[in-house]
Amino acid sequence: MTLMHQTWSEVLFIHIEVEAASLEKLLPSKLDLDLFEGKTYVSLVPFKMENIRPAFIPNLPYFSSMNEFNLRTYVKFKDQSSVYFFSLDADKTLHIEIARKLFKLNYLKAQINYDTQSKIKSFTCIRKDNRDHQTHAQIKYSINPELLDIDTNSLDYWLTNRYSYLEQKGQKIFQGKLTHPQWQLQIASLIKLEEDLLDKYQIKAISDQYFCHYAKSMNIEIKSFKIINYE
Repeated sequence: MTLMHQTWSEVLFIHIEVEAASLEKLLPSKLDLDLFEGKTYVSLVPFKMENIRPAFIPNLPYFSSMNEFNLRTYVKFKDQSSVYFFSLDADKTLHIEIARKLFKLNYLKAQINYDTQSKIKSFTCIRKDNRDHQTHAQIKYSINPELLDIDTNSLDYWLTNRYSYLEQKGQKIFQGKLTHPQWQLQIASLIKLEEDLLDKYQIKAISDQYFCHYAKSMNIEIKSFKIINYE
C-alpha cells in the first residue's frame, strides 16, 4: 500500500569514498556497513521534493514542496541493503516536524537556495547549529546531457538504486520502504564544492576525488514504515 507520493527533481548525488573506521563509530549498534568491492562510501544529496502528498489526498500548496540536502551512507541489517542518514536538512518547518515524529528521521531546519535555470547550476545550504556555528554547503556543477547506460552490477547502480532506509531508536530498528523506476542518470561535473558536514561528523575521505550523478526527475512512492525487529 502506498503511504505517500513525492517527485524528486534536480537530484545531485555527490559520492565520496571514505575510511570505514570513521563511519563504523557513527552507526547505530545493530547496523553494519554495506561495502562495494571492499570500499565504503557516503553521499551528499541535494534535491527538490515536489508533489508531496499522502495517498488519496490532493496536493496542498504549502505542503507540496520543499528543498532537501542529506548526508547518507550505505548499510545492512541482516543482509538487507539500505541507506542510513546522518542528517537531512530541509527548509520547511512543518515537514521537519512531521518527518521527525512519523518517520524517526534526523531532519534539521536550514536555509536552502537552488538555481537550476542556468547552464551552471548552484545550490547552497546553511544550517544554524547553535548561536556561534553554522553548517554550510555551497555547490556549483554542470550536467552532461547524455544518459548513462547503467549496468545493474555497477557502482553507479549500487549507490543510487536503494529502496529503503534504516533508523535505530533504542533497540528498535525502523525501516522505511519506497519504490521508483531505475534512475535515469547523467554525469555531473563539480565546479565548486565547499562543505563542512564531513568534518562535523569526523568522516575521513580517502581522497578529494568525488564523482557525481544527476537525475532530472523521479516519481517516488513511499510504501511502508515499520519496526523490523522486536528485541
